[in-house]
Amino acid sequence: MQVRKTHYILCFVLMHLSLSAYAVGNDTIEVFLRANVTQDKIQLRWAVNSPSAWFFTNSNGFSLVRYTIMRDTVVLDIPERTILAEVLKPKPLDDWEHIAQRDNFAAIIAQALYGESFEVSGGEEGISHIIALSQEQQQRYAMSLLAAERSFPAAVFAGWGFEDYTVKPGERYLYRVIPLNVPPYRHVEIGIAFVGLSDYSELPAPLDFTAIWGNGSVLLTWDYRNMVSFFSAYYLERSRDNRNFERVNAMPLTNIMGSDRMFFTDSITNGVTYYYRLQGVTTFGQLSPFSDTISGQGISRLMHAPFIRHAIPDEQGGADIEWSFDERGESYIKGFELRQSATIGGDYVTAIAGIAPEKRTINHPNPLSEGYLMIAAIPFEGEERLSFPHLFQMEDTIPPAIPTGLRGYVDTLGVVHLTWDLNTEPDFLGYRIYRGQTRGEELIPLNDVAHTSNVFTDTIKIHNLNPRVFYAVASLDRRYNQSDLSEILELEKPDVVKPSPPFITRFEATENGILLEWASGQDETIRSFRIFRRERGESESQLVAEITDINARSHTDETVVSGTDYIYYIKSATRSGLESDASPEIAVRARTQEGNAGITQFRANRTPNGIRLTWQHNVMTVRSVSLYRRAGEEAFSLWREADSGLREITDTNALRNVAYEYMLVIRNQQGRVFTENVRVR
Repeated sequence: MQVRKTHYILCFVLMHLSLSAYAVGNDTIEVFLRANVTQDKIQLRWAVNSPSAWFFTNSNGFSLVRYTIMRDTVVLDIPERTILAEVLKPKPLDDWEHIAQRDNFAAIIAQALYGESFEVSGGEEGISHIIALSQEQQQRYAMSLLAAERSFPAAVFAGWGFEDYTVKPGERYLYRVIPLNVPPYRHVEIGIAFVGLSDYSELPAPLDFTAIWGNGSVLLTWDYRNMVSFFSAYYLERSRDNRNFERVNAMPLTNIMGSDRMFFTDSITNGVTYYYRLQGVTTFGQLSPFSDTISGQGISRLMHAPFIRHAIPDEQGGADIEWSFDERGESYIKGFELRQSATIGGDYVTAIAGIAPEKRTINHPNPLSEGYLMIAAIPFEGEERLSFPHLFQMEDTIPPAIPTGLRGYVDTLGVVHLTWDLNTEPDFLGYRIYRGQTRGEELIPLNDVAHTSNVFTDTIKIHNLNPRVFYAVASLDRRYNQSDLSEILELEKPDVVKPSPPFITRFEATENGILLEWASGQDETIRSFRIFRRERGESESQLVAEITDINARSHTDETVVSGTDYIYYIKSATRSGLESDASPEIAVRARTQEGNAGITQFRANRTPNGIRLTWQHNVMTVRSVSLYRRAGEEAFSLWREADSGLREITDTNALRNVAYEYMLVIRNQQGRVFTENVRVR
């Protein structure tokens, strides 16, 4: 058979190729395998992933191997291997003549395999024209896959399909389709299918087959997405007597747009009852049961439609309405109806019925204060014709209520989240949102178009010196009457800008400890001052005090040890704990006490009840006895104030296997401090 250059005019386009993929590189040959089970055989269809793989496997072929994995629900220890075909490749050119003459899809495959040139055209527009302009290699590959999808016998003839009649009930098989003679530099992913005769099931009927009857036509539609695993195409049949059906389409219908539903428009004669049914077609050429039959008739449609010219409020609270309608249509209608709705897309309720065909004006005594009007022309038969909705509004100068319940917050990205209580007026339109940067300034509107929701988001700059932002909301009705502003909402920005550090202006070692004085910036975000200390020679600083009085400018550290050298610095902190840089450090030595002569003994011992502390002193005029504690390398913190006469106390909260250090601080009435430390492990 001699294959000539042929122009195939196709009524379909390249759409969902269930056995193809284009995403893998030229160095990979990937085989996609699908199996179909009938009552007495297993059918196999496969395809490769790219044009280069298609050309290679057409020349070298595939081998088909079957492994029997299970028999009578028992998994075989050693699967039984059967070579179903040593080499499967396209039949020689001369063998294609008889199948190509009766199968157009076989002719397409033969042309793609053996034609000297290959061109698919379908006029100047459409997807077929786009394909014709693409590379010829891609055309041969793509169109041959599409043709094989539509004709399983042609796919078998091309070496891309196989029917296994040697299968037996109770057995399950693993099929492997393997490309032959693949060089080592090319990666191969073979096709695999695991199946048995027990997987057989009847094909379902197409689902959700419905029709929309029009004037001289019918739009038929059915579910595609939920049936795509079963059917790749459909046949549509029509009848006038519900007994003798004929196919509407000679070629199977395919989903051109890839949408969830398929659509088909058929021309019909009005007044005649038509019956339609649908049949699915699988990749393997199997036909499904017919869908439910649907029937109906074409509906005559009135050619003329009314148009509302204007609707004007009258002094009695009604509306004078005028519309136009072609006089040639009067003999086809019973009359008009006036309908109204609160919204343009809502349900229109008949307000006045039985309006004479020659009438063009009417007074509506009870219109909605704001709503939409529509004139319906009622024909003697067929569908009514409706005017476009016409907005009608009574005069209104009263604004809606002032919004209430305004609340919100600013997140760390500078996004402001606002919400408030929703207005309930019937003519309510939306909101206008206002913002200000400083307290007392005039707020500016953020939106020109009314915001219909009671939720609003705004974006602000948080890396500036304004710690707050201010918002208010006003409501609007459909006449754009605007309410007064709501109460102003003040929101604090998140702390992302560090406050300025304080500066230590004076320090002194006193009898009571080390006195620090400092100056601070005027940042509004400062909520505390944090004093840090370390002994000279140490690298780790400890927080010794946090001053929450933002007006404080001095502090005495009474926890120092006599004669010890210390390094101090101070940081400012915001409400969220964001710290400033450290102030310049200062070095100071605590006053040397006279050998701690007032404390004669300070001991710590672990007992079953905790750590027992005992001490002795000879301080005569005791003002206070304080015990400080720290665990590990933490900073000292005040643990207990003791009576002046007490000489023993037990720390019942001490944990086992944790090292503690205790400091005893005794002050006399003259302010002199006596200290002693003890460690316990």
